[in-house]
Amino acid sequence: MRRLALVASVVLALAAATRASAQELNLAATSTSRPSIVQARSGMDHAFLGEIGYRHVLAWGDQQLFVGGDVAMPWAKADFRDYRLRVIMGLPFGGQHWKLAGWLSPTLRGTENAASEMTALGVDLRLTGGYYAPRWFIAGEVGLDWIAATHITFSDAYRTSVYSGAKDGWYGTPGGTAYAGLQAGVSFSSFDVIVRAGHPRTTALEQQTVPLYLTMGVNVAL
Repeated sequence: MRRLALVASVVLALAAATRASAQELNLAATSTSRPSIVQARSGMDHAFLGEIGYRHVLAWGDQQLFVGGDVAMPWAKADFRDYRLRVIMGLPFGGQHWKLAGWLSPTLRGTENAASEMTALGVDLRLTGGYYAPRWFIAGEVGLDWIAATHITFSDAYRTSVYSGAKDGWYGTPGGTAYAGLQAGVSFSSFDVIVRAGHPRTTALEQQTVPLYLTMGVNVAL
């Protein structure tokens, strides 16, 4: 029972860890002639957070391929022990305006509290689709931010007051966040200003503590 309670608490703690992701792009404004895109985000996504990312636009046949990464952490009180690192790959399809894009993001995240230090491996899978014009876009998104396994290092306080037999190591902790929402933005010159909002649930589709996410960001093409 203690092991089940431990696994459940780890899933809940990591599901509430930093989770924003900068897959918000105006796919009608990106170009291989300006392949470097720097992104900055802030807002509420389980916590008040900040994120910095980079995307590179590559030609893949008649389509564009996006590769890059980002890092996020709480913004109200910076804590380098609570972080999320992500490698991102995206491939859009469609016509001139109506487009659908798939995103694959292997993820490393960590958090620390009085009980333990946790480092988790997982993946974020997302589909975005909508109407994209050179000056603006609006799109829907659905995704799954999945935690596959977690390495836990227990504190002495936890062993003393809760469970003396707790062992450090890797634990299979499948779970995470399913989400759905909207993103929209306006584009001018080499800049995009983008708003993203939606509703997260657990992988069992249960209500989470914070029932919405709302972020605003800026993209700069170089």
